[in-house]
Amino acid sequence: MRLLSCSSAVLLALSALVAGCGGGNPGTSLPTNQLSASTMMVNAAGPGAMPSCPAPANPLQSVNAVQGAGKLSPLAGQQVSVRGVVTGDFQAANQLNGFFIQQPVPDQDGKTSEGIFVYAPASATPVKTGQYVQVSGTVEEFKSGSTDPERATRISQLSRVDLCGSGPVIKARKLALPVASLDELEALEGMLVEVTAPLTVTDTYTLGRYGELRLSANGRLYQQNNHPVLTDRAAIADLNARSQILLDDGAAISNPTPIPYLSASDSSGTRRVGDTVTNVRGVLTWGFDAWRIEPTQAPTFTPANPRTATPAAVGGSLRAGSLNVLNYFTTLNQRGANSSTELRRQRDKLVSTIVALDADVLGLMEIENTATISLADLVAAVNAKKGANTYALVNSGTPGTDAIKVAMMYQPARVSLIGQPQVPADPDFGVDGGLRPPLAQRFAAIDNNGSFWFVVNHLKSKGSCPSSASSVDRDDGQGCWNVSRVRQATALNKWVGQLVANSGEADVLMVGDFNAYLNEDPIKTIEAAGFEDLLKRLPASDRYTYVFNGESGALDHGLASSKLSTQVSGVTVWHINADEPIALDYNTEFKTDDRYAVTPYRSSDHDPVLVGLNLTADAAIIEPVLSATLPTVGQAGIATTVNDINAILSKGATSGTLSINRGDGSATQVLALNATTASFTYASAGTFVLHLQLDDSNGKRVALDGSVVVSAAPAPSTGSDVFFSEYVEGSGNNKAIELFNPTAATVDLTLYRIKLFSNGAGSASQTLPLTGTLAAGATLVLHHGAFANPAAIAGTKIASSSIANFNGDDALTLEKNGSVIDAIGQVGFDPGSEWVAGAASTLNRTLRRKSGITGGSIPPNAPAFWDIALEWDAFASDTFDGLGRR
Repeated sequence: MRLLSCSSAVLLALSALVAGCGGGNPGTSLPTNQLSASTMMVNAAGPGAMPSCPAPANPLQSVNAVQGAGKLSPLAGQQVSVRGVVTGDFQAANQLNGFFIQQPVPDQDGKTSEGIFVYAPASATPVKTGQYVQVSGTVEEFKSGSTDPERATRISQLSRVDLCGSGPVIKARKLALPVASLDELEALEGMLVEVTAPLTVTDTYTLGRYGELRLSANGRLYQQNNHPVLTDRAAIADLNARSQILLDDGAAISNPTPIPYLSASDSSGTRRVGDTVTNVRGVLTWGFDAWRIEPTQAPTFTPANPRTATPAAVGGSLRAGSLNVLNYFTTLNQRGANSSTELRRQRDKLVSTIVALDADVLGLMEIENTATISLADLVAAVNAKKGANTYALVNSGTPGTDAIKVAMMYQPARVSLIGQPQVPADPDFGVDGGLRPPLAQRFAAIDNNGSFWFVVNHLKSKGSCPSSASSVDRDDGQGCWNVSRVRQATALNKWVGQLVANSGEADVLMVGDFNAYLNEDPIKTIEAAGFEDLLKRLPASDRYTYVFNGESGALDHGLASSKLSTQVSGVTVWHINADEPIALDYNTEFKTDDRYAVTPYRSSDHDPVLVGLNLTADAAIIEPVLSATLPTVGQAGIATTVNDINAILSKGATSGTLSINRGDGSATQVLALNATTASFTYASAGTFVLHLQLDDSNGKRVALDGSVVVSAAPAPSTGSDVFFSEYVEGSGNNKAIELFNPTAATVDLTLYRIKLFSNGAGSASQTLPLTGTLAAGATLVLHHGAFANPAAIAGTKIASSSIANFNGDDALTLEKNGSVIDAIGQVGFDPGSEWVAGAASTLNRTLRRKSGITGGSIPPNAPAFWDIALEWDAFASDTFDGLGRR
């Protein structure tokens, strides 16, 4: 970076009067007449002289003396007076509560700055750009970020601001990126700068939250293990650090309205990574751990990386894709949507993405791991847009132990399933106590029977680092958990090799979020096993699916086996997410300027990958397909249900039989071939083996087996006493509990009380003694005092903001004469955020006691997990129509 020097003849002539062109050595106080003489020099060639200022209230210092030659001011904590020209006025409401001044004459020390920020939150003397001012206050090193030693030097605690008249024009310093050293920026802190070369938007993450864009020289920044040209990781990291600057908005608020720098004022507006910007001019300052420019004029943007309405063509007769859906949870307040509104918004954006991808086979990451509930919800929403039965799901159950899983959906008109979905049992897929296994399914093209294995993966993330400093999984330059990801990649190679060996099918396409960049060890491990990373067919600058800390790279991949590689017609990354501001996503928090739109853009944080295939024709595979969600627990006397049954006859079969044997000695039950559920009731407790079987006219058979543990019938359930009949844990304060009297007589409620046990506590946090009476067959509803619509509750109701202030992880008991006769949840056990079984959940759900339940029951003690679905039917959040109507 080039620093201006004092080279004019006028300055040389006055050198005897002023020691150095800054009017004195750094750190020395200047008499008023000397400072005036030095500032007059800038006007020696033009008309007029520097305006005069009143006598200073504090010792008069030059700005560069206050700034000093290091990161911190040598005068910190001292009261001073300084003079300068206002270069940036940020005093308006919601701005920075101050202004920047710069002394007109630079000094000869390239390490000191001539500009400084004046913090004036309540100044009675507003200033304007171009005015020459004298300010008196205290030198302060302001820390706005973390523990970084960098500080912003400023004048605060003002005692006086004097307006001295119009000052000379301050020329902006030319700032060229990359700088040779970040120390160069310290010498320009608080000074007016301009960048004449075009810059590129390299990060938009904090645009909607704080009005910031990260800009870089020479195009977008690439992650050090994903750079299109360079290979020296340390050199890349160093170059990236020296090549970037933040463009701020001059505001001191969160969630600015409107969001600055977007391309349009409506929901179509965006600002994408890859866009270019010119006319960047403003004051350079430090804040929140980054060098930033507070603009004094509007920059000019060029949409150099425009949106595309559809992914690029990949050719082929089939399309296989990969999409991280960013925690698609139909259970609210978990990792995904926090409200029904957010869920709808998330669903609609994902549907628009999936419809535009039009993949025949699509792998999904970060689907809620609750059997098929969330996956089925998303597939149904896509089919509502595309047409009934356009897509079907692959039922992998509830694999592993993580809250999320990988999943698949496919178009039955384009491909058919061959055999069952495969999930490995290898513990090497587990990391840090969690297991998120891959999923494999063999498919065949409908047109020519060309078949291939499709394998969806989601390796361990780079974050949530191990607590032990000695762990081999600490960050080694490839993010945390790299050793574990390599172990997972090795296990993946082994398992896929077994699939190939057992089936004879060597065409394999692996997709997913591998949490590893192109040149990192896990990808190299898979490539060493004979797989081609198809993203390397793309232009080097296009090999990214994710942007983190302003650096682009590919975490999502398509890896083809050597045999399949020649059948790949094309590959693309559809850049709809990584380049877009997070402010455009489905979330509603921090959205005072809500730019949400039902489009694919920012439907997730990862870009989808799409692969075109021209599969070699194969002989037809004659295998039936059978999948279902088998129950694992049941209760005597209450219906147990098999869900999600999908029975497909083998190719060419004209008939078949679907049957179930529940393992309790009863006769085998024959089901309709198109049955999706099967219900039955066990008469007694025990452990039974369910056997679901499909036989077809080709002589083919496929079966599923599973154990179901049946508990004894709840006691009491004779209809002899009051019990909980409905539970509402809805949005906001929409919380209610319904009591029902099933007896033939009026009961005295003074014998009863309800207790609330918070967050797995063993002792009650709230106790509510009941009063009055409850007639035979009548209900009593206790609801929160701020319930949204109490008029929707029928019958007798009581407002209570104490006992009706429960959440999904709280337990409730009903006592009579001190003895517990009914309960919701397990006292003394913290379930996390909810008790859940299938669609039934104590979080953001309405629950109604099943019609066959006529009395209370107490859930088992931990560690047994209470299966809420045995006695309760689940309804959507904020369903109130049953309250008071048992």
